[in-house]
Amino acid sequence: MAEPARIDVHRTEGAPHRRPVSANSGGDLREALDDFLELKEMVAAREGDRALHDQPQMVSRFYDVVTKFYEYGWGQSFHFSPRRSGEGLLAAQRRHETGVGELLALGPGSRVADIGCGVAGPLVTIAKATGASITGINLNAYQIARGQRSLRRAGLHETCGFLLASYMDVPLDDGYFDAAYSFESTCHAPDKALCFEELYRLLRPGGELALIDWCLTEDFDEHDPVHRDIRDRLEFGNATPNLLTTSSQLDLVRAVGFEILSSCDQALECDPDTPWYRSLQGRDLSLASLGRIPAGRWFTARATSLLELLRIAPAGTGEAARILNVAADSLVEAGVAGIFTPSFLIHARKPGGSVSS
Repeated sequence: MAEPARIDVHRTEGAPHRRPVSANSGGDLREALDDFLELKEMVAAREGDRALHDQPQMVSRFYDVVTKFYEYGWGQSFHFSPRRSGEGLLAAQRRHETGVGELLALGPGSRVADIGCGVAGPLVTIAKATGASITGINLNAYQIARGQRSLRRAGLHETCGFLLASYMDVPLDDGYFDAAYSFESTCHAPDKALCFEELYRLLRPGGELALIDWCLTEDFDEHDPVHRDIRDRLEFGNATPNLLTTSSQLDLVRAVGFEILSSCDQALECDPDTPWYRSLQGRDLSLASLGRIPAGRWFTARATSLLELLRIAPAGTGEAARILNVAADSLVEAGVAGIFTPSFLIHARKPGGSVSS
């Protein structure tokens, strides 16, 4: 298919805000970081109406801050994956991504949505493996620009493309897609029910969804102060306020009309010696892992602060690195405690139409 035209982000007149927050305002890193930090204040103040309008833009500003750090540490795929014995992170990610294509029975002619596509790592892998025509939906213009380069390098620019839009409000017709998938992106949505309703609308009758996302497990105890502290740091450092439990996530997907075909915590599929958070612990020692392991993250935070002081790196670089350290440490703590999973999979179908073979 031809690459979808970029579409301006829809905005609601009169949306409450203290100051304008643009998803694609550019500007310097310090400005983007300030926009992101305002998200914490908004969530703490329980400004629900404002969150619905401004949180997607604030999350986009978060990715203005962290995308280069993520690419340094993770490459093109910003997600965790269940790992087998002796399997490296990149190999696990590729297997995870191609597995989603197989689960949805994608093939040439399939029209597919990648919800919150990042810089298109999974999109490229799945499109190459299946021949499907995939549209990456993303509110962050910088990430789309990075993804477009990846598509051209992979020779996929004639069949795949991007749409600059919030996945809460996608300017496409009902039933536009045959299938949709998401890797760890709907956890950023300010209203999960509205998000899942939009995904339901976008699928044709009989279309299928593979939703892989961050959730609290049923072992999370709201009354345990240690659990709450880990969750709060995890939500702040990763711009994922108000995480749901796995059962609540499943209930919401079902409530908007989807038929649940299967669900599972894929993190439980990991080999005991290679848990999903191993890549953040320092046990994956290689040149490629330096941006993820504790020692590498410590060095990066201090080096960026020095470069910022010398005015070689932009203002805010050191603080951004420190926030990502908090995020990584809290993820490890949550994984060790068993109160969080990054890979809760829901495979669902919109009723009607034909059933995939």
